[in-house]
Amino acid sequence: MPTKQMKLNQLYELRYKPVFSNFTDREFNCLKNEFFFRTYKKGQVLFDEGDKREKIYYLAKGLVRIESYDESDTFSYIDYTKPDTLFPYGGMFSDEEYYFSAYAVTDIEVYYIPTKIFEEQVTSNAEQLLYLYKNIAVLLKQQEKRIQYLAVSSATSRIVKTLSYLMEELGIYTTPALIEIPFPITINEIADISGCSRETVGSVVKQLKEARKIEYERKHFTFKDITYFKSFSD
Repeated sequence: MPTKQMKLNQLYELRYKPVFSNFTDREFNCLKNEFFFRTYKKGQVLFDEGDKREKIYYLAKGLVRIESYDESDTFSYIDYTKPDTLFPYGGMFSDEEYYFSAYAVTDIEVYYIPTKIFEEQVTSNAEQLLYLYKNIAVLLKQQEKRIQYLAVSSATSRIVKTLSYLMEELGIYTTPALIEIPFPITINEIADISGCSRETVGSVVKQLKEARKIEYERKHFTFKDITYFKSFSD
C-alpha cells in the first residue's frame, strides 16, 4: 500500500542521496510533496511492459529484476536494479510507456514520484540533467560490455562471463579475498541471461564449485577466485 506521509528523517535521507543532491532546496521541496513510499513482497510486479510510464522509482532496499520479451515470448533482455538506484532510465523524457517489466526479486522498499513532476524539475536544472546523462552513459557502457561478454559461441564462456558480470554489478566485498552477491540468484536466471539451458548452467556451476572458484548455497553466490572472474571481464 503506498504511503504519502513519510517521516522527516526519510525525506532528509533522500535529499542527500547523489541522485537528488543536485536539486536546489526549492526544487526538492516541490518533489518531496509528491514522494510516495511503498513496500513490495518478493514476486510482486512494479510495472509491466506496455504500462503507462507514470512513475520514476528509487530503490531503497532489496533487488528488482528488469525483463523484456520478444515476439516469441522468450526473454530478450534481463537485468537487475540494486539499492540506491533510480529507475527506469530507459524512456526518460521520451516514451509514454515502459518498454520492459519490473518485479521484486526480494522483499523491497521503494520511493516513487510521478514521472511528469520529476522530469519537469530535472529539465530546469542543468547539473541534475548532467548527472542523469552521465548515469545513462554508464548504463549504456555496461550494456555494450555485457553484449560483448555474451557474443561468444562457447556455452561455458557465456556462463562464466554472466557470473563475472553479476559479480561486478551486484557483488560486495565481504573480505579482501571474497565477493558475495547478497541477493538470491537462481540457476534459471543465469540460464536466461546467458542463453544456455538450465542443465548446462548447473553443470558449469558444479565444475566451478569443485575448482573452488565459487560457492553457491541457497541461491547465493560467493566468488572465491576474484582474479579468475575479473579476467573474463577484461
